[in-house]
Amino acid sequence: MKTTYTTGRTYDEPQVLEIEIEARTEDEFGLEEITATFRDRSRHISGRVNAIVFPDGIGPAVLAEYDAGRYQAI
Repeated sequence: MKTTYTTGRTYDEPQVLEIEIEARTEDEFGLEEITATFRDRSRHISGRVNAIVFPDGIGPAVLAEYDAGRYQAI
């Protein structure tokens, strides 16, 4: 699955994360965990994250991991 997430931030250009879900699982509490790659063209950074998806969605989950530096550069 591919999606985009507009963060509302601007660097070289407006920040839009291009996200591709590689794997999804759901735990016993119904929380979804994903492994996803992202591309941030505005900052020229690409990476892979593992994230728990809360009701606000995949984009915020990926952005939170990215902001915290919890991603593997690719």
